[in-house]
Amino acid sequence: MDVKLKDSFFDDPESPTFWVYNSLPNQDQILEMQDTMYIQKDQEFCKRNLGIQKNYLLYFKKQKLQKWVNLNNSTLEYVKNQSVGLGIRIQKNKQYFEFYGDVEPWYNYLRQYCIQRNFSQNYTLLKKIGQGNFADVHQATNKFDGAEYAIKCFKKCKLKESVDRLSIIKEISIMKKIQNESVIKLYEVFEGDDCLYLVLEYLRGGELHQYIKKSPPFTEEKCSKLIFRILKAVYQIHEKGILHRDLKPENIMLRNKDDLDNICIGDFGLADHYTSSGQYLFTRCGTPGYVAPELLQDKLYDFKIDIYSVGILMYILIVGKSPFDGKDYDDVVMRNYYAKVKFEDCKLSEIGMNLLKGLMNKNPIQRFSAEEALNHPWFAKENYYKTSLFKIRKQNLVLKKFTNCEQQLNQFSALSTQFSPKSSLSSLSPYGLTKCNLDDSPQTPNTPIAQHPFLSPRTPGRFKLKPVRKSQFTLKQI
Repeated sequence: MDVKLKDSFFDDPESPTFWVYNSLPNQDQILEMQDTMYIQKDQEFCKRNLGIQKNYLLYFKKQKLQKWVNLNNSTLEYVKNQSVGLGIRIQKNKQYFEFYGDVEPWYNYLRQYCIQRNFSQNYTLLKKIGQGNFADVHQATNKFDGAEYAIKCFKKCKLKESVDRLSIIKEISIMKKIQNESVIKLYEVFEGDDCLYLVLEYLRGGELHQYIKKSPPFTEEKCSKLIFRILKAVYQIHEKGILHRDLKPENIMLRNKDDLDNICIGDFGLADHYTSSGQYLFTRCGTPGYVAPELLQDKLYDFKIDIYSVGILMYILIVGKSPFDGKDYDDVVMRNYYAKVKFEDCKLSEIGMNLLKGLMNKNPIQRFSAEEALNHPWFAKENYYKTSLFKIRKQNLVLKKFTNCEQQLNQFSALSTQFSPKSSLSSLSPYGLTKCNLDDSPQTPNTPIAQHPFLSPRTPGRFKLKPVRKSQFTLKQI
């Protein structure tokens, strides 16, 4: 029987094969599922033993593994046959495999790795709650249980370049890899004729950006609690070998309204796996005014670019404006490029100032790591209450001079600093910059030894900037 296969956004033109016949990557792992299914061969149905090991579908013949397929980014859908009933079709790179039997538990397992086709049968889109250059975000409900979700909708007509496909595949794979309480949860992915749909956790609390705009002044103690939670989330992301590369108030989310105790990090569209070679899908990426200077300077960088962004956020909470606040976009970029920070504007205790300067040190080698920052004496109270929930390895002598940190912590808890959200933070518009060649770039040593980009600048609302995607971007173009 001839089957008409739909083209898929996720098909890889450079990998036309479906089955792989060499050794399975992790042969010693236990099978998640295994059963005898009906498959069609030579116009007849025969029994074959199939198994699932995480994201791999295994095909056995006479109890011996014959071939397997990586299910990531393959298409999954139900099919029916008059003779054998309900089945599953898995399509990848314009090839497919069908099997029939007790397939419902298999479908429910496979949906976490595969791309589904039946979005409109499962979800109802409601109001739009966010908008970007390539995607809109809608509130939605599940048609079966009424649960609420956020749906990130990518319009295929806007994703015409090959790099767009790779970027979305990477975003999906990274979100699936992290999957912990510190990161917005990705449940499943659908592909329709016109759009791609990412089904995400619905966060009722909204963005930290919105909270800052309407919040009362932050005390130093309140700031320390929030920064501790953000650093904890960044630490867990870095433990997976991931660089976020676009940390800013808009990408830090509150699960519940006005609840700073339950935050998570969102928008992994610019994230990548760390590589010491500096070869990324995009190289120069992030948001001017929120990025580390070495990223703008086209130097090799590591996990500490995210730490610098956390330092910028801490500065904003204490001072009420960005450390690189400028008269226009170019001014913001240049201030960020040269890391010109007026630390004297921060009304912080000495121990708090030491942390801020450690987070925003322009030299990435001397800048704190996430682990070092979490062990800083400024967080002594947080660590005291959180050690049972979050295991942090012993501090490696971050600060020797603060031996009397307990006394200073008692002093700073009474300090209060004024916060006024009147800066450019409240009215900044997204912009896009991408990809840069590193061949002639100055290099910075990478401190971590670990394991995988798009630039959305921020500038006051009166400067309307159009999205830009460039293959080359140099300082002269700033």
